[in-house]
Amino acid sequence: MQPSYHGFDPDITEKYAIGLEKVAQMEDELRELHAEHYAETETLYLDAEFDPDYARYKNSEAAGQFVVFTVRDISNWHRDMVGYLQYYVFRDMHSKGMYTAREDAFFLTKDHRGGGLAPKLLSYAEHCLKQLGCRYVGMSSKAPVGGPDIGNFLERNGYRPVALYYSKQL
Repeated sequence: MQPSYHGFDPDITEKYAIGLEKVAQMEDELRELHAEHYAETETLYLDAEFDPDYARYKNSEAAGQFVVFTVRDISNWHRDMVGYLQYYVFRDMHSKGMYTAREDAFFLTKDHRGGGLAPKLLSYAEHCLKQLGCRYVGMSSKAPVGGPDIGNFLERNGYRPVALYYSKQL
């Protein structure tokens, strides 16, 4: 598949391409990675069926409230998607002139972890989000429920913990 990048030039190396893509143009690939991601992290604490609302993703994206940065392995002609970093983008309710990005999902397939790709994806996304007017970006870790602990990775990249988020099934 030949990806169609939007808004920003992709960051291309000999092995990977990182860029901003539209959900409608890569939904099938995104669905596959979402399912893999969900099985690795969300089933650790949720008993809900995997059923993403792709229509809502696309509507939020069209309204400028959702973005997906993708990683593609371009070392083969398939240009397979091997990761993504998704954000909700919104005007802060407490400081109405300030835009914030909050991570929805951050995932790299297991075969593509550990080689420095995660910081490249994060850096690219932060650069683009800043250009979109975001002043703050929030990230999360699923470590408390057994997912990969990315806390140290985030702190090495300038993030600091500001809250613990608790959830309860009703």
